[in-house]
Amino acid sequence: MFSDVKFHLIYQIANCQVRNFPFPHIYVKDVFPDGFYQELRRNLPPNEGYIALVDTKRVGTGYSRARLALFPSDLDKAHITPAQRDFWRNVFNTLGDGEFAACVFDRFRPWIEQRFKTDGANRGLKVWHETFLMRDLETYSLGPHTDAVAKLVSMLFYLPGDDSSSELGTALYLPKDRSFTSEGGPHLEFEDFDHVMSVPYAPNVVASFPKTKACFHGVEPVKGPNKQRDILFFDLKGKVSE
Repeated sequence: MFSDVKFHLIYQIANCQVRNFPFPHIYVKDVFPDGFYQELRRNLPPNEGYIALVDTKRVGTGYSRARLALFPSDLDKAHITPAQRDFWRNVFNTLGDGEFAACVFDRFRPWIEQRFKTDGANRGLKVWHETFLMRDLETYSLGPHTDAVAKLVSMLFYLPGDDSSSELGTALYLPKDRSFTSEGGPHLEFEDFDHVMSVPYAPNVVASFPKTKACFHGVEPVKGPNKQRDILFFDLKGKVSE
């Protein structure tokens, strides 16, 4: 079953259109087989199955406690059922398959290679990936930013039950100073950017983009009772070999 899911994903992503404004990105509907998407929904952990991202030491101490995470390394100690543990381990392993990672790399190859080109030749690049679950609660927001330098590609699989909170999708921005770029890292002020659009937070949708100095994205403030975002992340990372 998971093999079929993998090839469905590869087909959808390999054949999708790259949208170039305001920066290269893809937005794909029906990215998982419908029946499998419902399994993803049924197996989402309760809040107590996650850990606040700030408690993982992966972000600074001032980071919002409204972003929860579940990483593969934490599955065995997570407060979830054995069936959920097995399910998510299989999902993480499927996305960690070399064929899927190669598909993601190839979809964004021109921009990745451009980043690491020196004197007309591509430098050696070590590539790895990370797959994990995130849950953003109602007090969460994220100012415009570009991704950390280690990122090659960010991929966000949205996991809502319906499209009633479509405004919670990843927002894409242009700096009001159009010449402004960022190496990556700091979250900047909303008022310094024009909000171009938000990829709708809708069932069975993936949004993805390569790391560039101009890929300004974020999360408009999550407002209202019982508002949350459930996302399955796949990050492709890399660095130049020593």
